[in-house]
Amino acid sequence: MEIFLTNITSFPVIVFTFLLAIIIVYWLLAMLGAVDIDMFDADFDLDVDVDADIELDVDADVGATVDPDFDPESLRGITGFMLKWGLTGVPVTVVVSILVASAWLISYILASVVMPLIPLALLQWLVGAALLLVSFALAIPVTAQFIRPLKSAFVSYTARNKVSFIGSECLVKTGSVTESFGQAEYQDGGAGMLFDVRAKVSDNITKGDLVILKSYDEEDGSYWVIKAEELN
Repeated sequence: MEIFLTNITSFPVIVFTFLLAIIIVYWLLAMLGAVDIDMFDADFDLDVDVDADIELDVDADVGATVDPDFDPESLRGITGFMLKWGLTGVPVTVVVSILVASAWLISYILASVVMPLIPLALLQWLVGAALLLVSFALAIPVTAQFIRPLKSAFVSYTARNKVSFIGSECLVKTGSVTESFGQAEYQDGGAGMLFDVRAKVSDNITKGDLVILKSYDEEDGSYWVIKAEELN
């Protein structure tokens, strides 16, 4: 027990011991309901598939299209780092907790084996700094493997907003579409969704025509549309 306490309070393990202590306090507060486990997830919704990274390029006239040439490594900062190493799909707090715990355990094992072999104090600090970096680096893939089976438990479904349908193809259900009247159906794989649509009378859009939702009017909750053939 004495050796264990000595190791966890000695450099480099003490760095991760301190972080682990913070994590433990955080989860104790979470269990008491004082904090939320996803409190740090605001503005960090990556909204990416865990198996394929794509980018949605929204065009004002055409809509949302998938860019197959999108490279997740082009992202910068924490978002790019987490995408690159597969640290997504679960709350950030879970990722950080597993990462710190893994780094602490790895640093403890490495320090227990390596540090007793280093005779000089100055050299121990240099080796300790190196072990600190190595432990963190090794903890990243370990964390990625740990969170992989947890991702399904944190899948969330968010209702699409009106603007997100821009660029979608719909089938006109009313006799005609004018600047004040018209409806079209969007096939979502289920019962379908009926939207109020608008267009210039001169566009001559009638029942059975395929149209593209071009823009959304928030004032009356309708979409302006154009014939799908006009985009071909």
